[in-house]
Amino acid sequence: MAIKKISSVALKKNLESIRLAGLLFCLTPVAAAVAQTAAPVDSLTVAAAPEAVVNDEAYRVVVTGARAPVALKDTPQRIEVVTRQEIRETPHRELADLLGKTTNVDIKRYPGMNGSVGMRGFTPSSPMTGESMQTLVLQNGIPAVNNNISFMPVNGVARVEVMKGPASSLYGSQAMSGVINVIPVRRTGDIQGGVGVSAGNHNLRQVEADIGGAINETLNFDYFGNWEKRGDYKDGHGQTMEFSGYKQHSHGLRLGAELAPGWTLDARADLFRANDVQNPGPDPEIRQFETSKDADRDLYSLTLQGKVDQHTLSAAAYTGKENYLNYDLKKDGRLVQSYDSRIKWHGLQLKDEWDWAEGYKLVFGYDYNQTKASARSGTPPWTFSYNPDSKLKTHGLYAQQNISLNEGSTNLYVGGRYDRITMSTLPTDGLGNVTQSRDFSQFSPSAGIKHELAPGISLHASAGKGFSAPSAWKLSGEYSGSDWKQDANGNWYPVPITYVGNANLDPESSVSVDAGIGFERDNWNMDLTLYHTRVKDKIVAYDVSPGLKSWRNADEARMRGLELAGNWQFNPNLRLDLGYTHSFRSEQRNGSVWSPLEYVPKNTVRAALVGNWDKLHARLGARYNGKSWKSRAERGGYTLWDMSLGYAINKHHTLSLSVDNLFDRYYEEVHGYNMPGREIRVGYRWNFR
Repeated sequence: MAIKKISSVALKKNLESIRLAGLLFCLTPVAAAVAQTAAPVDSLTVAAAPEAVVNDEAYRVVVTGARAPVALKDTPQRIEVVTRQEIRETPHRELADLLGKTTNVDIKRYPGMNGSVGMRGFTPSSPMTGESMQTLVLQNGIPAVNNNISFMPVNGVARVEVMKGPASSLYGSQAMSGVINVIPVRRTGDIQGGVGVSAGNHNLRQVEADIGGAINETLNFDYFGNWEKRGDYKDGHGQTMEFSGYKQHSHGLRLGAELAPGWTLDARADLFRANDVQNPGPDPEIRQFETSKDADRDLYSLTLQGKVDQHTLSAAAYTGKENYLNYDLKKDGRLVQSYDSRIKWHGLQLKDEWDWAEGYKLVFGYDYNQTKASARSGTPPWTFSYNPDSKLKTHGLYAQQNISLNEGSTNLYVGGRYDRITMSTLPTDGLGNVTQSRDFSQFSPSAGIKHELAPGISLHASAGKGFSAPSAWKLSGEYSGSDWKQDANGNWYPVPITYVGNANLDPESSVSVDAGIGFERDNWNMDLTLYHTRVKDKIVAYDVSPGLKSWRNADEARMRGLELAGNWQFNPNLRLDLGYTHSFRSEQRNGSVWSPLEYVPKNTVRAALVGNWDKLHARLGARYNGKSWKSRAERGGYTLWDMSLGYAINKHHTLSLSVDNLFDRYYEEVHGYNMPGREIRVGYRWNFR
């Protein structure tokens, strides 16, 4: 009877989603008709001036994903931009959730602030299993190193750029499927800022503050702070997920100096702390897999930029660290430390943008990065190492020639990057002499073109190679762990397993091509892109024997699909955003057997109806996540809705209301892990300027 009841609830929620989708579809032409007769009114939002039409916005938006500023309309690569306005208006828990609602990406989240992102058929890299990363995450152009993007706060972010397709020709390893660049706000005008407070169900409490601007003609600064606490949430079936709350706070500080005309120096410090981050585990009813963790992450950088004749020069030095402590909850209520992970990294970036002729810009530079990682299991003082400490050192040289012809109607680029990677395992207590070193060399070329066939109609295409180096602990080491199984009654139980490294692993490598057509009109735009990727030497886990696992380079993987993105501006007040991804093929081959890649939906659809009036903002959004393979079985899809309202009492005071998972849908992004049901938030913000 319980199964039937759950099925009935799920069916009811599906019908609610279908009815609202039909209502939205029917209301769209009505809204457009009303909009045609409505008198234009000013918008209080920052990113969209009332007189701006979609086409003009495309001409003004400048992106830096290709390591040099370029107008979004001129880029052959597919780049999606999430603006600061969209960040404020879209209900989200963290960065992965935000990207899933605003861009064409695949996301995978666990309870307990564990999130990852994949693109174009690549499986989202899991922060829980240490899989090789194929999507590179940057923080203001600097490697974020960790693949758990839930640890990257979004307050203080000016925009997020999502560049699709291989970017190893510019960024090196881990950029096979694309690059996510999180770019912070930089204010140099009059000092402005604000303070916001919000509260909601599931015992949500949040306080955020920001201030920034020019101190005098030479100095400027920015500060962003956020404190957040959440309690246990309820899933879509109304079940309280005990032991699912957390506390976190983050701070970002920038000090800038205008050294001379055209020369700037910025020092940044970004800190993140999360405490008592609880995870109820894959089976909350029996409560035997509950864990908690503490995490802290720091990133410090110093960036110098200036112009000399035809050269725009920049140099950046950075250092960062991330510490991660995991605890198991025992039956007597004690939290016992079970895992300790530490990562440190530092590096240097040098770049020259040389405008050597009209329409010709050569971007070239050098990157250096060194990352050290260590992990310990057990309870102090009886800790032990199950894989060796490691060091990854990378030297990269890159160059890309950008060419603009025919008065800007034809834009193309060709470039490449050479990487020299040294991967070492270090002396580690308890593992004896495991010191080894392995060198990789990789050259990654790329090219692309975008041509305007007629006003508002353009063709674009790009091709490139990408690669991802294996983790050091997949090359060597031997350690014990657990694999999780389900019995006939659906109960989970651990199975002891031993992992052994493979010293003969090669880097994963890929060749990708895409081609598409774009349309831009006064009040709408659309882009359709087809992509095809083939991966060689894909690293996968396999069973050496019962109870023994290792890694090997599988024969290959291939991904093929299409992406559709666009929006329709009814008038200055109403806009419909749409996105669709269809995966024709996303699979890997082991021997003669092809199997689907996990966590890659066959279809993904997102839509948002956004309205901005004199003092009122409104958003209604939906995301359909289609069927996909999870835990070696095909799992059904689901639709999630969200909405937000904002009312500006005046230029200083704003009230807000948001509802995530509007219809309280039960869903799992990872099989067995129940995600939050309906979440309601009310907020107030005071602005000054």
